[in-house]
Amino acid sequence: MSPDEAFSQLRDLPFEDTGFAMLDHHREMRKGFPEVVLGAGKTTQQIAEIARRLYEKSDVLLVTRTDRAAFEAVSK
Repeated sequence: MSPDEAFSQLRDLPFEDTGFAMLDHHREMRKGFPEVVLGAGKTTQQIAEIARRLYEKSDVLLVTRTDRAAFEAVSK
């Protein structure tokens, strides 16, 4: 692996700043369950983007306090 590839993989550890949310990718290692997405106060697009990024790192995803539109966006 090249240094650039290694940096790319390490860049998001343990946190990733999306500009509208700080994602904790190491929470599962520390707490036994990955970060949960709190939908309240976020747009449908923000919820879907957060969910996508978290799901890329873990196969477990929980989104709370949201609406049907956000559910459908995340489900895609």
